[in-house]
Amino acid sequence: MNLLFWKKKEKQSLDTLCWNLMFRATDPDRCWDMASMFRKTSIPGNVLTCETSFLMGSIVRDIIRATVPAELQRQALMSAEAAYFKSFDDESENELPQEMADVYGKIRLGNVARTALSEYGEQNDNLLLTSSIFIHRINGDPRMKHEVIPIFKDRQITLRNAFAKLA
Repeated sequence: MNLLFWKKKEKQSLDTLCWNLMFRATDPDRCWDMASMFRKTSIPGNVLTCETSFLMGSIVRDIIRATVPAELQRQALMSAEAAYFKSFDDESENELPQEMADVYGKIRLGNVARTALSEYGEQNDNLLLTSSIFIHRINGDPRMKHEVIPIFKDRQITLRNAFAKLA
């Protein structure tokens, strides 16, 4: 067997890994898949997808805090949050669809995303606590907490395991 052209994969920087983790976690298609598993509420599907993305941003911060050594966490969190803010700020260039404007008003999507992530941060990004905020934000029945936590927990475990292998 000729291994002459085999190259060792270069390890990505922690900043790149954190950026990619946030990008992957808040992917609209994946968040829509997750949101479609929830009980219907009074908000439109695209708002539910955005709200799911906002909570996934919080989950990423929790993964980083649990995985990255303390001395590197600040920079890792800043990189992940930069990816989060950039994705929603880029979307803010476009006018919101009417059903989203009815829920969020004239506020830009980037501002809504920042506010949501800040709310989740007040609970230290702990899924058991932030899930109640999420349910409130989507106008859900408080009992939905028992439905959504396992869905988010499964996604959290998958992302944490993948990130831990790469970091």
